[in-house]
Amino acid sequence: MLWFVSTVLFTLAAFGLELWEGNKISTTEYYGFQNIGFAFIFLMFLFSVLLYPVILLPLSWVIRKIANPLISRIMIFLLSGIAGYGFFYELYDERFIREYHLNSSTAVVFFGIAGFIYVLVDYYFERQAIKAEQNPC
Repeated sequence: MLWFVSTVLFTLAAFGLELWEGNKISTTEYYGFQNIGFAFIFLMFLFSVLLYPVILLPLSWVIRKIANPLISRIMIFLLSGIAGYGFFYELYDERFIREYHLNSSTAVVFFGIAGFIYVLVDYYFERQAIKAEQNPC
């Protein structure tokens, strides 16, 4: 279930970043939502489908084994913001960042919000599992 949640959240964060920052880029050298439309959303969705089992699932599993649940959730939240920063520099060329005055903190905010929502959903599912164990009927 969290795979679907993370996929939707990553796609929405990437799309939000593209709408907020990518729309400032007015050249045909950059292929973003303005140029390729919903194919951009599909590519972000496809990337996020692959991202969860390769990166997020093993990383969250290791973090959960090392730290208590609260610390692990805080780490996932913070790492999602940091990942947004890295994603920003992968998505936008340095020249576009300078010429169009793109701001990387937007990516940190969008992906941080996505990470926060992911952590809340994870917490909710964990609480539901505990309730189901306590009340098996």
